Amino acid sequence: MHSMIYDTIIARASAPGSAIRGIIRISGPHAVFAVKTIVDCFRIDTQIVLPSYPPFPAKLLLWQEGHSYTGDETVEIHTIGSPILLDAIMAALLAADEFVRLAKPGEFTLRAFLSGRLDLAQAEAVLGVIDADSDADLKTALHQLAGNVSAPLSAVRTLLFETLTQLEASLDFAEEDIAFISEQELRRTLAEALEQIEQIRRRITQRGIADGKPKIVLAGLPNVGKSTLFNRLVGQDVALVSPIAGTTRDYLEAEIDWDGIPVVLIDTAGIGGVQSNLDEAAQVKTQELLSQADIVIYCDEETAEESRRLCCREQTTLVFFRTKTSDECLELLIKEVGALLRCSQGHGMLPTTALRCREALTSAGESLKRALTLGEKSRAGDCVVDISLIALELRSAVNQLGLIDGTVHTEDILDSIFSRFCIGK
Repeated sequence: MHSMIYDTIIARASAPGSAIRGIIRISGPHAVFAVKTIVDCFRIDTQIVLPSYPPFPAKLLLWQEGHSYTGDETVEIHTIGSPILLDAIMAALLAADEFVRLAKPGEFTLRAFLSGRLDLAQAEAVLGVIDADSDADLKTALHQLAGNVSAPLSAVRTLLFETLTQLEASLDFAEEDIAFISEQELRRTLAEALEQIEQIRRRITQRGIADGKPKIVLAGLPNVGKSTLFNRLVGQDVALVSPIAGTTRDYLEAEIDWDGIPVVLIDTAGIGGVQSNLDEAAQVKTQELLSQADIVIYCDEETAEESRRLCCREQTTLVFFRTKTSDECLELLIKEVGALLRCSQGHGMLPTTALRCREALTSAGESLKRALTLGEKSRAGDCVVDISLIALELRSAVNQLGLIDGTVHTEDILDSIFSRFCIGK
């Protein structure tokens, strides 16, 4: 996808259709030369001169090499947002120079990544900003675009890389019996890095980022008003409501907007009261859903703290709610849970990035565990471990972490990410 990085690329940067203003972006070493062929003078306020049309006004914005989004020399043409005129401008620019071509999807952001203006997680965040359909999604994408996701991972990778350098230096000077890093320092560094990696990995797993939306599960004893609450929150009668205990045996779920945050709301069977195989299966499913929840709302007419052990894993946030309450109390619940969701999103990470991170972090963690095991065996005298084996595991961990921010990347990784962009981004 990036084999022709020295070409000059061009695309419409404004939305399709007619508008007061349209934008054409051209980036690369021939950008200024190409634009000069279609304007009466290369300045901010200028006129575009095309063979088939009278001159019409335009504004030119110039970013010199090293100062643009892509890192290349870049010109934006802002003019009348007529699709016919914009197409004519692009055709004239393409004809002006053999090195000017149409941009591929995501190629502007790809160049920003390849020039070091963005790392890979930030590049994914650009798409997240474009595709955001809620305030929470936008905040998560902006958080990631600011580098807050990459920073802690890059810090761990730098620590491991420096340790690897010291380890390999010790190998190079093995005959001189020079140790650039002690065994104790090596173990401490590996253990510290492993703990940081595991913390990040657990945070991703606990948030259930695989599907991108937090899960809120309604739980409680049978016939305490869970389904009624589910219907109130969804805004329509989705769940069957009956005074007979055990009406809900299967779970129901709905995607709703919870105080500005897209969530999956799940209504479960009442906890306890197993009378049949069907009831037992419902209980198993309820416990499975509770184990995946970000927040459990425990419903009861008289909230009981001892119910905590029935429905909550250690990392899940538990909220108690009395179901027979007014709309004002329901509004308070919505605000309270909304605030909890926003706090839990402090490490904001897009689902696509989280999936890449989880796999890379797992592999990196396994490599560090093997390195620690090798070190412990050598220390205990069980065997003589070649230090190069520890260095090999350490390099594997460094490379896995590099896949997250793009320090290490392959053609397939770049294609899978940037092919999802639209042209012009």
